[in-house]
Amino acid sequence: MTALVLDAHLKSSLAAIRSLGRQGVPIIAGSHRDTAMGLYSRYVRKSFVYPSPLLDRWGFLDVVIRYSGQPGKTVVMAFSDSTLLPLAQTENYVARHGAGVLPSDRDDFYMAFDKAMTLKLAERIGVEIPVTYFCTNEADVAAVLPELDFPVVVKPRRSVSWNGNEGVQTSVAFALSPDDLKRKWADMFSRTKEPPLIQEYLPGEEGSVQFMCDRGRILAACANRRIRSVSPSGGLGVLKETIPLSYQGLGERAEFLVSQLHWSGPIMVEFKTGRETGVPKLMEINGRFWGSLPLALAAGVDFPGLYYRLACGEQIASRVSYQSGMFSRHFVGDVMNILAVLFRHDPMRPLAYPGRWRAMKDFFVVPQPCRSDVFDFQDIKPSVVEFFDTMSVISGSARNRFSAHLRGMWHTVPAKGASN
Repeated sequence: MTALVLDAHLKSSLAAIRSLGRQGVPIIAGSHRDTAMGLYSRYVRKSFVYPSPLLDRWGFLDVVIRYSGQPGKTVVMAFSDSTLLPLAQTENYVARHGAGVLPSDRDDFYMAFDKAMTLKLAERIGVEIPVTYFCTNEADVAAVLPELDFPVVVKPRRSVSWNGNEGVQTSVAFALSPDDLKRKWADMFSRTKEPPLIQEYLPGEEGSVQFMCDRGRILAACANRRIRSVSPSGGLGVLKETIPLSYQGLGERAEFLVSQLHWSGPIMVEFKTGRETGVPKLMEINGRFWGSLPLALAAGVDFPGLYYRLACGEQIASRVSYQSGMFSRHFVGDVMNILAVLFRHDPMRPLAYPGRWRAMKDFFVVPQPCRSDVFDFQDIKPSVVEFFDTMSVISGSARNRFSAHLRGMWHTVPAKGASN
């Protein structure tokens, strides 16, 4: 069957395109950006651009369904919450043309995208979590203020929240004082229409365990730790290392959590291990492919291939192993990290940022063996396109900030001749 691969602007999507393409699987790739690097891979037979699901969910679905209707059935693969969730919510409609792998129990599926529910599940079964406050209104926030040590983390309940045909993608924020917390909590609540969580700030090492499952049975696993992230305060990893499942007990905790969900398909469980306690605590679960997928492939676990075989109805008998001690680096993301360390004005710098000289040394001395997340001598075009795509995104973001600044000036500066 043809693989219909979405989110071609993401390095995880590009990794899947290359993995399946090298096995001779026909690839149709799509993204909401025409400069998405994956669209230019040598392994893509046909490419298309769809409306951003965050701006036009139904328009996105219409285009994807149209491309799913190629001769024969397609295996549909999504790599972000913004594409996967609309497809999952209309699965019966899409399933006429496209095959995929999802848990049979929809409550289990949606729990993996709801941070409040996953944290409560972990707490219930004895997996450690950061100190978390599930406030439902501003009065609750005011009530917990005396218990907090700042900074604290303000975390949206879901990465993507929907309001009719449009979605809002939200990431965590750090609050440095009671007033800052009240303002950021209210702002996030206003944008997502759901009360965000308040968590203790936990300095330490980020690690994750990834699985491919079939009705609760684990077919493959891989674990890694983040050495550097795009933002020095945490988030998407740019330099990662595979580690044994036994590392700090991550594998045992992750398997226990996933077993409660009777999962089918890809899933990632993310932890943070406190510097002082050495205890891993659950941060979140993502019920989809993850950003460090290129590292798992380099370590010997073909997660996209396993997903494709499951979607085609194949039975997979044995569990796949992987090599620990492998590194992978996303060079563009690492450049963004070093620029942030050198120049960004960030109140979190004293807590989360390395020293500038140490960061410069670490940037130029890369541990080995290390693979690139994007660059590939056999498929060079995507790495070239990524540079221009990144510049386009950065310039667009700068234009938006400048426009917002101008709009603010327009509304706050009195017109000539106006009285005060």
